Amino acid sequence: MSHFSRRGFLKGLAAGTGALIGSRFPGASWIGEAKAADPPASVVIVYLIGGYNSIFASADSIVGKFGVTAGNHTVLGNGLAVDNVYANNFSKFALNHMAAVGVRHGITAHVEAVPANWSYKGKNAAFLLASEMGGAGATKAALLKGPIALGGRRTKVPLAEAANVSFDVVNDIAAKVKALGGGPPDPRAPDRTIALSGMQAARAMSDNSLQGSPQSLVTLGDGYDTAIGTLSSAPVKFDLPSLDTAYKLGGVTAVNSFATKMCAAEVMVRSGTNVVGVLEDGWDTHNDVDGVRARNKMRAIIPAMSTFVERMVQDETRNVTLVIMGDFSRSLPGSDHQPNLSATVIGRNVKQGTTGKTDNRVGLPSGTPNIEGLWSYLATLTKVPKNPFGANPHAKLVL
Repeated sequence: MSHFSRRGFLKGLAAGTGALIGSRFPGASWIGEAKAADPPASVVIVYLIGGYNSIFASADSIVGKFGVTAGNHTVLGNGLAVDNVYANNFSKFALNHMAAVGVRHGITAHVEAVPANWSYKGKNAAFLLASEMGGAGATKAALLKGPIALGGRRTKVPLAEAANVSFDVVNDIAAKVKALGGGPPDPRAPDRTIALSGMQAARAMSDNSLQGSPQSLVTLGDGYDTAIGTLSSAPVKFDLPSLDTAYKLGGVTAVNSFATKMCAAEVMVRSGTNVVGVLEDGWDTHNDVDGVRARNKMRAIIPAMSTFVERMVQDETRNVTLVIMGDFSRSLPGSDHQPNLSATVIGRNVKQGTTGKTDNRVGLPSGTPNIEGLWSYLATLTKVPKNPFGANPHAKLVL
């Protein structure tokens, strides 16, 4: 497997810890015109690379398959039933504000499913949503990838070139906090005002080259613009020891585990980032006929997700939505590729229920919307002034 292509979702992936390498960011003038959400909204998407078994979104539909029994799943209400890995580990708030959202994309190949799930009319759906959400965060969209690689062809997710979205790949929590001006005092660190002046001067000196080679030097220009935007913003304070304790990091700040990814997601949400992608590899669970592998993998990552929900999604001063999804559901009997997906969404504006209830063969009704329906639903939850994905077909799942 290889890394995301530079022109894919990870455009501008480069970089050193704490570096801000992003797509176009017009700077302070755009921030001043941004639409502020009240309370501030963020969407965090946990993307399970390979697939997402419907035992977590429609367990009662497949009793007797994937190891589902009458005793290991819970019917929450309004048609939603989940595996007890969810029911026993997520908070009551999360379960009461959880929905399964159906996506009938008709795709059974990774190479097609990944870009389709992240795209809308040839543009990057995450960037479109982040742009419409507005807000004053210096970084509008971020990716937390850790030690993850994706196949080259399957990662060509298009960009929203005109979306005015600053984009960052976070590799180290402490370095990111330092870049945001929120770490402990460091006598070795340059004054932010001086650093800003130096960055602006360097950007000006490079201007002729950037204009002369706009394609080959695109990431350099993006890096300048996003770093200038960050240094121009007010510092965001963080309590790193408390974060370390909450997510049980043991002093590790490199984003190389799922717990560090969810901790980094909290950092980005607190800094005002609109859309955060958390990628987790290894979910192409072929031959998992009894669902044991899927359950064990979920047990390993759900503590960090639960911590994030309790600290961020349940925070009454914020409007944070957590999404759990993958390439597609797993088919019967061999846990292969199903041409649809039932995503899990948790948030304060989510009404408990489902549009992703499958039949006993993990199929979804013919009228189930495609991926744009999920993105429209997420935009509705954030209360954007204008939904870039059209009317929300999952209105019954909104409080």
